[in-house]
Amino acid sequence: MKKCIITRSCLVLTILCCYIGFSQSNTVEVDGVVQDGSNNPVPYANITFTNKYKGTMTNEDGAFLLEIFKSEVNDSLEISCMGYEPAKVKISDYLSQPEKVIRLKESIVELDEIKILSPVEYVQNALKNLKNTTISKPHQLTLLYRRASSEEKKARFFVEHYMKILDKGPSAMEIIAIEVMEGRKSADYRFFKKKEFRHSVVPMTIRNPVRQHLPMKKITWKKVGDTSYDGEDVVIIEGRPPKGAYKYMANGQPFKLYIGVDTYAIYRIENEANNSLYVYKKHKDGRLFLGYHSRQWTSQEKISTELQRRLGKGINQIQATYKHEVFVLDIETDRKRMRVRHQEAAPKTDMADLKVPYNANFWANFVAPPDTKYFKAIKAELESNFGVPLEKQFLYANKE
Repeated sequence: MKKCIITRSCLVLTILCCYIGFSQSNTVEVDGVVQDGSNNPVPYANITFTNKYKGTMTNEDGAFLLEIFKSEVNDSLEISCMGYEPAKVKISDYLSQPEKVIRLKESIVELDEIKILSPVEYVQNALKNLKNTTISKPHQLTLLYRRASSEEKKARFFVEHYMKILDKGPSAMEIIAIEVMEGRKSADYRFFKKKEFRHSVVPMTIRNPVRQHLPMKKITWKKVGDTSYDGEDVVIIEGRPPKGAYKYMANGQPFKLYIGVDTYAIYRIENEANNSLYVYKKHKDGRLFLGYHSRQWTSQEKISTELQRRLGKGINQIQATYKHEVFVLDIETDRKRMRVRHQEAAPKTDMADLKVPYNANFWANFVAPPDTKYFKAIKAELESNFGVPLEKQFLYANKE
């Protein structure tokens, strides 16, 4: 068998520093955009402190925001992203250099014959090793969960939760506990008000194919590509279940698993069934945990004859779109330090209907991952379309 070699052009990651300021007397905020040599954004790049967990991840536009203590400016950041060789930069050098540029060497994937297995063998080994490659004991994740709704491509609703979950990672099927600590939502301008019978963080887990009992024998597996992550060769395996064989892929939509050739770690999952993405990052001990998740669905929903007349539509349907985005902000693995007060209503209440006090001061001082272009547009449209400032919408809508 011939060696499989994929060569990528040498990439230049340009970090454009948009803002460096002091959010508090002892901290420094650093934000920017990670780009390649063609000025294209590099999404989902993992940016972490050397030998520590603390860090962040770029969003789908390649933007990031990191808050550090002044005492940490002499530490180093490691940057890793699927398809690129890892890079390392000293924070003080990054802050002082006139051009915020990190140059990455060419990434080459070279799979020797001895490493090449059948697609199903890669998947079997990956699932069998989940408890070794991921953090599989109870751990606390702190999340920022965003959800936006639009109809006929016009923004209609936005809700955001700062929350914690107690989880056992992809080796388990469900979340153990959910606590929403802070929340805010816009006025609800939707015509079609789809209600989940649970918080949207629940489908995040149960619609992850790796967290379910995959019907291995019924799925057609094939290798569809190669890449690399953090110095390890990665194979991309596509699974296509037959129609009706898997509850959350009833129509037989495929999904992709990005599996490490040496470790059998699953670094990334893409699920066509609900247009979802799961990106995993390394803990300081080398095991993986969820770092980022997004999903989106669009459907045609029936409307009343009266609403059809009011909207001037020729058909009795409107296009409704929901987009979700989740950033994992922190992880705690020490049981003694975990603090998740399970809210009984969360697993059985739509996140927009969950009673969460609105704390304007919290959101004003919260150092959040930057909004993507999509969510910036959603927020701007919610203000311009209806003539009500978003802060006023947050204030009044959250008093319900």
